[in-house]
Amino acid sequence: MTLMSVVLAGCSKGSVNPYAKPERFTNANYFEEKNGMYEEMPVHATSIVMVGDDYIDRGMWSEFFGDTAIKNRGITYDASEQVLYRIHNIAAQKPAKIFVSVGWNDVFNQVPKETIVENIEKIFKQIHKLSPATKSYWMNIVSSNGVTEEMTAVIDYVNQAVEQLSQKGKFEVIDIQAALLAGIRNNTYSWDGGTYLNGAGYEALAASIETQVGKPHLNHANDREYPLQVSDYYKHRVSVFRSLPETEGKIVMLGNSLNNNALWEELFPMGYLINRGISGDVVDGVCQRLDEIIPDKPAKIFVITGTNDFINNPEKPAIEVWNSYEKLIQTIRTELPDTKLYVQSTLPLNPKSKFYEGFNERAMELNKLLDAGKERYGYFYLDIASLLSDENGDLAEINTTDGIHLSAIGYFKWAAELAKGTRMNPNF
Repeated sequence: MTLMSVVLAGCSKGSVNPYAKPERFTNANYFEEKNGMYEEMPVHATSIVMVGDDYIDRGMWSEFFGDTAIKNRGITYDASEQVLYRIHNIAAQKPAKIFVSVGWNDVFNQVPKETIVENIEKIFKQIHKLSPATKSYWMNIVSSNGVTEEMTAVIDYVNQAVEQLSQKGKFEVIDIQAALLAGIRNNTYSWDGGTYLNGAGYEALAASIETQVGKPHLNHANDREYPLQVSDYYKHRVSVFRSLPETEGKIVMLGNSLNNNALWEELFPMGYLINRGISGDVVDGVCQRLDEIIPDKPAKIFVITGTNDFINNPEKPAIEVWNSYEKLIQTIRTELPDTKLYVQSTLPLNPKSKFYEGFNERAMELNKLLDAGKERYGYFYLDIASLLSDENGDLAEINTTDGIHLSAIGYFKWAAELAKGTRMNPNF
């Protein structure tokens, strides 16, 4: 299936959603970015859709089970109100199975326990109404370290109440708390009390649902030391990467949140594209995790980074970022001489971003250095920045949700550019 056939096969809006878009968000910008893309990407009759909050969003489900029919529709920070709003569009496309993980953020935000249960019941009633043949599952709420006695009581109440609702036969409950809680409490499955699952945590989670998925999980924890001090999110993401099957001969999308948040495996659903983006990553961070990529000898690497170097240090000159980039490029060229390397330009920002002042000038200077280095180091330079910019050189309004990250339209334009020629073919 080509990129354009995926885009043109976008979901039918069909019946009107009976639930209004929520007005309260923990992170409205992130919701708009993720949901905007989800609403444009199709779900098919053979799809297995993972819907919900943080654990779903951060899982790499198609790689966990080796099947691009498994679709990730998670949004970090989502509560039951948001999932109830989003489930209509998903269920209307009548997928084979839907897995729902929601409730923790309701508990955290002190939503009344009765409301949580009511919303979860409505979610499954909506699924059953729109697609009675879809098999539906609720993954119960997992407690974490540091929760109060009151929160624990609410979690227990909701888990028990939803378990009783499942007896009506419209959905099945999967007790992932039983699979994860001990490992979270002893820091085997998480380093921060349960906010981020590591590779071992996602291995246990995938194992707990593989019967319902109908496939054995392929992810197995393989953690190693981290050479530099990094964030919990960075550690979580690399830990998950290291748990995944080998990627020899595939195409790696490497970089920051622009990759992290992209649905590459759906934009190019041929099974050979893998996402190795980490939100917030800098050039040195990308370089230090090449040890996870080099042994698998990818056919091609597409890298985009540099944004966070400038955001983290508004005074950092472009030449310093280039120096880090040069080390990254040299390492790839030395360790992977047969891998085709595509370096993509650092995108500008839109004026609505609070980081806009002085950013684009430095990004433009860095891009000139990246373009100039292509012949010396033997890589392809792709000017994605110009593709997504307006007449002023800013990231065009239509292509962004918050001035930094991309809208669905922005991603489609980027993907269409990558699809030209044989760029996305690992054999050429």
